[in-house]
Amino acid sequence: MRGTIRALFVKPEKGNASIPLTEVHADDGGLTGDHHKSSSRKRQILLMSGTIMDQLGLVPGTVYENVVVDGIDVMALQEGQQLQLGGARVSVTMPCEPCIQMERIRKGLQDALENRRGMFVRVITPGLVKVSDIVELL
Repeated sequence: MRGTIRALFVKPEKGNASIPLTEVHADDGGLTGDHHKSSSRKRQILLMSGTIMDQLGLVPGTVYENVVVDGIDVMALQEGQQLQLGGARVSVTMPCEPCIQMERIRKGLQDALENRRGMFVRVITPGLVKVSDIVELL
């Protein structure tokens, strides 16, 4: 299973907008410059399927995802599976449950994202991650 990275984002501070990047370093704890870095072993980087964003008419970065992936159904990934995410290796940890913040973005979005919000991964091997990089199930 292979896909590509459509978009990358970090959110420097809670409450601020996500910042689009063309590349970012992933290391122990998550993405450099993201406020979630090192705050959790399970919730380091949020991957979201580009098809879900397209189906819901969402602009990448709107729902605070870190990585938008095309060509892979992120929700089909299982806990413990490993992915090559550009130059980094990551492990799937858990699904992301849509929270009330989604309702602040658009009414009904929390329900629309149920079981489609994305999957969290943690970094196993650090590396540089860039837009257009390959994402491959290992």
